Amino acid sequence: MYSTKLRQATMKHIENEIKVIKETEHEIAYMIWNGFLDENFAHENTKKMTMAFVNKRIRKMEDIVSVIKKTYDESSEEQQQVIKLRYWSNKSLTWDGIALELNMHRNTAINYKNDFIILVAKRLGWM
Repeated sequence: MYSTKLRQATMKHIENEIKVIKETEHEIAYMIWNGFLDENFAHENTKKMTMAFVNKRIRKMEDIVSVIKKTYDESSEEQQQVIKLRYWSNKSLTWDGIALELNMHRNTAINYKNDFIILVAKRLGWM
């Protein structure tokens, strides 16, 4: 059984991943497009190990992006609006500002955000 209590550091990490999702997508595309490897490695074994590490990193980044997008797509419209305003808007709104703009109580907005983060954490296997 999962606890709904998430460590503060894990919560902050997931919030950061949500904030930078577009940059992560660009980084993944860059790494795939450019191969991310220097062709002048001295040893073939070093090249293979580096390639394995990069591939593992890309897969991990893709998993995080995929889970965030899927969770967002499956969320209610109200929850999507909260996430969009909190993490992807150019506006620097407080929780009171988000609640006012969406015509809901600030605690409701915070609960939508917390529920979203917990679901992302569960789907990533981080809780």
